[in-house]
Amino acid sequence: MIKQSVPHFFTSLNLLCGCFSIYFAYIFQFETAFLFLLSGVFFDIWDGLFARLLGVESELGVQLDSMADMVTSGLAPGIILAQLFVLAGNHPLEVVLGWPINSVVEFIPWVFIGFILPLGSAFRLARFNLNGSKKNHFIGLPTPAMAMFFGSIPLIVQHPNLVFLKPIIISNPGLILMAVLFVILMNTNLILFSFKSFSTGSVDLILRILTITITSVFILFFGLGGISFAILFYLVLNLLKISILKIGNDSNIN
Repeated sequence: MIKQSVPHFFTSLNLLCGCFSIYFAYIFQFETAFLFLLSGVFFDIWDGLFARLLGVESELGVQLDSMADMVTSGLAPGIILAQLFVLAGNHPLEVVLGWPINSVVEFIPWVFIGFILPLGSAFRLARFNLNGSKKNHFIGLPTPAMAMFFGSIPLIVQHPNLVFLKPIIISNPGLILMAVLFVILMNTNLILFSFKSFSTGSVDLILRILTITITSVFILFFGLGGISFAILFYLVLNLLKISILKIGNDSNIN
């Protein structure tokens, strides 16, 4: 009973961190929101690890894990994106509601675009559960990677050397483009290398080491905001790998 509770404990921490991240994003404390988001992703890794080490993997654990991920890696980045639409300078719209409410509602329509992230995450997580999680690669971009990208966006545009990016990124076109792109990436059938295995003698091992090295460099120069660049670098590496393999296969056929 105690062994079975260990993974659930980390899953619960993941869920709580997601809730805390949402709260701090709501009050525009993006640094704290991102720290809780990162903590949730960290606990998400440990719950699965302990479940495998202790031999207590269960269907209940799978479902709890997905629900926690839906909050931390789905809703939390959606709230962050919604708040970025507020910072983009969009003005609120007033709507007069008649009977039975008889009140005036004020809201910014653009913020609702942020909620396509939890929608895309829900489909990604559901597909992940159906396809199984015991593969040494990802099919589509994992939701935690998407969450870390959007969670670090507010930090990267605040960096003294990157403030010139702010009007480009924190704008309606920029935010919409990123949201749509990452929803597609999460639900695509692209095979991306994972960090679940570090077996030697493979191209993926080199790519993993390169990704970790470059991520460390980005964080060194840009702080935690550099994680957004690291996610983009990871995607570029995968696209290059896919393109090279495709060219090689086409050459063999010809």
